[in-house]
Amino acid sequence: MSSSAKSFLDLITRLQVVLTEIDYVQKECLQAGKMECQLLNYLSTVNEPVNMNELAKSLDVSHSRITRIMDNLVNKKLVTRRPSEKDRRCWYAIITEKGKKLAENSQQTLLEQQKRIIAGLPDKEIDNVYKALKTYVEQYEALLQACMTES
Repeated sequence: MSSSAKSFLDLITRLQVVLTEIDYVQKECLQAGKMECQLLNYLSTVNEPVNMNELAKSLDVSHSRITRIMDNLVNKKLVTRRPSEKDRRCWYAIITEKGKKLAENSQQTLLEQQKRIIAGLPDKEIDNVYKALKTYVEQYEALLQACMTES
């Protein structure tokens, strides 16, 4: 591996650590776990009752894990559950107003962090950074899509 390829990989690894840390700080300020915040953000975005099985698929976790997360969110009064009228084995998750506010605060915190990061970049570099990150993300998404197609 060339030194430039190694430097690039090291930089991408650092970027992943930074993004994970930003995400963690955001979640920690909400006093909720990572999966709880993901679930709240998802429910807030969808803004309608969601089948628990769909939640498990969307977050790529087991049904038992979703149940535990939901129990925590229900106890915190961030989400409510209701049974399906058609199938009593099926339950729906509904975000509460308190949950919506928490999700909105989460998104606002992330937005403020990103604004501070961008403000720290030299003006003449912002377009270059954007183009490079966009190209990297597009290539990463293409690779993921190709991997999923091969499976």
